[in-house]
Amino acid sequence: MANQLHSRYVRGSLVFYQDHRHRLVHAIGKDVIQYELTTDVLNATTVDPSGFTATVVEAGTGTTEFDANNTPGRVGTITPAADENDGGQYQMLGEVVELTSDQDAYAGIQWQGADVDQTDLLFGFCITDTTLLGGMTDGVYMESVDGSATVSAVTEKDSSETQSDSLGTLVDATDSFWEMYFDGAASSVYFYIDGSLVATHTANIPDDEGLTLSIAVLTGEAVANAVNVAQCRMVVIGR
Repeated sequence: MANQLHSRYVRGSLVFYQDHRHRLVHAIGKDVIQYELTTDVLNATTVDPSGFTATVVEAGTGTTEFDANNTPGRVGTITPAADENDGGQYQMLGEVVELTSDQDAYAGIQWQGADVDQTDLLFGFCITDTTLLGGMTDGVYMESVDGSATVSAVTEKDSSETQSDSLGTLVDATDSFWEMYFDGAASSVYFYIDGSLVATHTANIPDDEGLTLSIAVLTGEAVANAVNVAQCRMVVIGR
C-alpha cells in the first residue's frame, strides 16, 4: 500500500520507509544521523536558517530569505531578491556524509516553484562551497536550471561528472519530490522523482570528501520567483 510504513535493517540499524525501499523516514541505531527540516530552524523574516551555512546574492531589489511558512502542507519558502541569479544556497553545518562502503545515505525534498523555467534549483549532498550552481567540485545532487524545466541527476568527483538529463519536467506551482539514496555496499546512487526510480549512477561518486545536505535556489530573471518547501529530510547510516 502506498502510505504504509515498513521497516528493515540497514547496517544493523532499524530503518523505516514508505512508498519505496529507499524513501527512509526514520532510523534507530548508534551509527545513525538524521535530520528533518522544521519551521523552528527557519526563524523569522530576514534571519538565515539555524544550523546552516547561508550564501545569499541580493543584487536586485529586496532580500533573499528562507523563512518559515505556516501554510498547511508547507515548511518554508525561499524567496530570492529580484535580479537574475539572485538567490540563496543553504548547507547544513558539518560534513557528516561520506559516500564510502561503510555508509548508506538518503536525502529527499518535496518542493515547488512559482516559475520553474525561470528558476535554478539544486538539492543533494555536496561539498561545502559558495557556488554550488556552476562551481562545485564534489557532490551527489539533482538540479533544474533556468531556461528549462527538466530535472537532471549528477554524481561529481573532482569536477568529473556523470549526468543523466531530462529525467522529469517540473510544472509551475506543483510539488515535485526529489530523492537520492546511496548504497555503500553496491557503490551506487539511486535517484527518484515523485517516487519513481529515474537514474542509477555508479561512476564519479565522491568517496574521498565530506559532504553535507545542500539546497540552492536562484531566480533566472529580474523577478523574485519563490520556492515553497513541503518537506526535507536526511538519514545517514554508518560512520
